[in-house]
Amino acid sequence: MPDPKWPDVIPIPNATGDYLSPNVATTKRTDFTDFFLRFQPAEDAHIAYKNLFLAHQKLIKLLIDHPAMRPNLEQTFNTPANSKNKVYFMWDFLLRTFQHLAAKVSPQDPYSSPMFSDVIGRSSVAMGLMLDETGMLEAGNASVGYRDDAGVEFTDEIKELAVKLEDLGDGCAGCGKLEREGGKALMRCARCKGQNYCSKECQKKCWKDHKRNCVA
Repeated sequence: MPDPKWPDVIPIPNATGDYLSPNVATTKRTDFTDFFLRFQPAEDAHIAYKNLFLAHQKLIKLLIDHPAMRPNLEQTFNTPANSKNKVYFMWDFLLRTFQHLAAKVSPQDPYSSPMFSDVIGRSSVAMGLMLDETGMLEAGNASVGYRDDAGVEFTDEIKELAVKLEDLGDGCAGCGKLEREGGKALMRCARCKGQNYCSKECQKKCWKDHKRNCVA
């Protein structure tokens, strides 16, 4: 069971400017996860920030509970994993992304934080890899020595929640604005209808990451 040595709730009223983390050399992965699940976003957090914050927490919880993670649970965070598989990879990837979001992004004005575009990009990559059915993640893992993917699959619940990693609310995906100049309605991605933009500039800025998951 996770060690309940931290407060029940760890509020994040403002960006901290520093990464928040237990000791990576002594904290087990179960406790490490438990620590980050205790975080709460600020009540007045921007909808895009809050959506990504909560989606990451829920996915991290589902991934740590996945059977493929069992061989790695009692190891400390920085110990090489007993089972190097795609569930472990994605747990680690999303946990690090969550750290970026919690420690380096303003909850109230995330688009003013340079790190937020990186968080959005990493979230889009994670979503694409979890939904991919071509073996892209497995091939990437094999190239860096992750060779325990045989028989390992993401659950349907994980895949359904992965879609939330691109849910930035009703604002522009590039800057968060709720309308275009002159009060005009936001443009919507013509292909997937899933993202809004206030300008061609924001659409172009987001395309590098969005194109991985943009389907008609």
